[in-house]
Amino acid sequence: MNRNGNRAGSKPLGSGFPPLLIIIVEGKGGVGKSVNADAANYIFASMGCVTLTAESDTTNSIMSSIHDNVVFVNVTRPGWHTIIGKHLQRMGQPGGAGAVIFDTGARDDVHVREKLPYFVQAMEAVGGHVLVIRPITTSGSAQTNAIDFAKTTTGFGIATVFMQIRAQGRTEEHFRRWSATESLREAKQLGAVDTWIDDLGVEEADEAVALGLSFAAVAAEDFDRSHDPEAARAYFDEAKVLWFQDWLETQKMRWLPVFREALANQRAASKVTASL
Repeated sequence: MNRNGNRAGSKPLGSGFPPLLIIIVEGKGGVGKSVNADAANYIFASMGCVTLTAESDTTNSIMSSIHDNVVFVNVTRPGWHTIIGKHLQRMGQPGGAGAVIFDTGARDDVHVREKLPYFVQAMEAVGGHVLVIRPITTSGSAQTNAIDFAKTTTGFGIATVFMQIRAQGRTEEHFRRWSATESLREAKQLGAVDTWIDDLGVEEADEAVALGLSFAAVAAEDFDRSHDPEAARAYFDEAKVLWFQDWLETQKMRWLPVFREALANQRAASKVTASL
């Protein structure tokens, strides 16, 4: 990224994180899981971390359409978790990933939760951790599900981040009641961390996906990756490129401390559980 002064630095940086499996999960569709996944993918790749994407969304396979070599799994089929697991075993080794971003589909929640112990054990074997992002909308059920997840997984090696989706017309104001709930306070005491994702713009995000481009590809003006490079260059003018750069960097600066805090809380909770 050189149009904004190369704020990410001129040299690739180590992520400063242990190997990570980041899972974005929520039973409802259309809540921005793939946007979160693509932003997380950018964050770790931009720091020089080898990043791999996995996906289980069979109805709206966005990550598969905008990234190369996506690991696709069908969570309703026996053994699906080991397809991801073989990549987790290679983490930290030459040619292996440092971060795996797993974008799940609607209604995949129950299947993914069932295999969380497997993923935790697989990550522990490579000195890594599991971090789960739970998208939060104004839906009461989404909020309740997220709180339940945080409470029932505390101490079992899972870091939890609540991600307010301040997009699709939702603003900070729409989450004031969520932020003031007693259940959120209790979840935070157990180690969950609350943050948000900014609105990228529905039209801009949709156009990137339609042209087969990740957000990072737009920001880097890597339009040759598109199936229609001319259309991509015509739509993503200088202002839009700068906007994608700024948006990605803003999420990066906000999320990295949040991820570190969630991981630290998870380690502390696991120690307490082990001592009981």
